[in-house]
Amino acid sequence: MSNFSLTDEHALLQKVATGDGEAYTVLFRHYSQQVFDVAMVYLKDNGLAREIVQEVFMKIWLKKADMREVKNFKDYLFILTRNHIYDGFKKQLVRVKVYDLLGKSQPASQNDTDHLLLQREYDAILDKAIAGLPPERKKVYLARKQGWSNEEISLQLNISVHTVKKQMSLAMHAVRAFVKARIHNDMLPFLIVFLSLFR
Repeated sequence: MSNFSLTDEHALLQKVATGDGEAYTVLFRHYSQQVFDVAMVYLKDNGLAREIVQEVFMKIWLKKADMREVKNFKDYLFILTRNHIYDGFKKQLVRVKVYDLLGKSQPASQNDTDHLLLQREYDAILDKAIAGLPPERKKVYLARKQGWSNEEISLQLNISVHTVKKQMSLAMHAVRAFVKARIHNDMLPFLIVFLSLFR
């Protein structure tokens, strides 16, 4: 059970600024839907909106010291999300124009260096964690990761919804334990948030 709440948001942001993972998780759980909703307004795509949620909150964690100066986090988060999306649009537009002029195909988009390094690190760790799951549990976890509902997984794997929920719970517990044992402390809060997206 978390010891933090949003009753004193300023105090919560100060904790996040010091690198408190629990405070960061509280912030994420309260505001991630707001980021998702804003992203959907601009992008109209569920998958892309989920990526924006991850990228915005990763940016907050990487620049957590800035939270000390934030007076209204809701407004700050809206502006951060909107600007992140706009920056993505601008980069994409520039790439299209440059590569059109050069007569070349457009390359895959690239993330900021910090984001890319973290992405590679947690991808490798998650892959190992998932690979170690029992077969049925792995199928349930991967299906949920792809966005399937419990009912859809139940029908596809021919198991009960109760079994789906049980297997998912066991899978999440195993993956979290694996990750926690292998990841460095600076990255752990983001990984906890990332894993929570698949509940």
